[in-house]
Amino acid sequence: ELLTLKRRKILAEGIADILQKDLEVLIISLVKYREKASILRAQLYDVLKKSYNKFIEAEMVSGNLKVKELALTTTPIDFNVETSTATGVLGIQFPSLKLVKQEREAYKPRVSLFDAPIQLEEAASRINEVIVAVIELASITAAIREILEVISLKRRQINRIRFQIVPQFDTTIDYIEYI
Repeated sequence: ELLTLKRRKILAEGIADILQKDLEVLIISLVKYREKASILRAQLYDVLKKSYNKFIEAEMVSGNLKVKELALTTTPIDFNVETSTATGVLGIQFPSLKLVKQEREAYKPRVSLFDAPIQLEEAASRINEVIVAVIELASITAAIREILEVISLKRRQINRIRFQIVPQFDTTIDYIEYI
C-alpha cells in the first residue's frame, strides 16, 4: 500500500505540473488578447473622435436645429450580428461575433445630400467603421472573460492538488512508514 500511495502522490504532482503548464499557456494567450483589445480600443477611440469631429463640423455649418431635424428623418442603420463559437487556446470554446453585411444594390446616402452638409455624411460613414470595431472588440472581450474563468479554475485545481491532496499523501505515507 505504501508503494501505491507513493505512485499516487507522484501522479498528483505530475498532474499539477501539467495544469501549471496549461496555466502558463493561458496567461500568455490572455496577454496577447489584451494587447489586441487595447490596440483595437485605441483605433475605436480614434475613429469615434474623427466621427464626432465631423459631426461637430456639420453642426457648425448647418446649425444644431438642422442636424437634429436630419437625424429624425434619416433611415436607421440595419445590421445583424451573427454569434457562433470558435475554438481557441487549449480547445476552449470562445464566443465569436461577426457583423453580417447587408447586400446593397448601390451605395445610398442615409440623408439627402441637398439638405445635409457633407460632414454629416462623412460622420455617418465613419460610424459604420465604429460598428465593425465595436463588434470585434466585444468578441475579444468575451474571449478574455472566458480565458480568465479558465485561469481561475486551473489555479483552484493546482492549489487543491498542491496544498490539500499532496500533503494528505505525505501525511499518510509518513504515518505508514512510522508504523
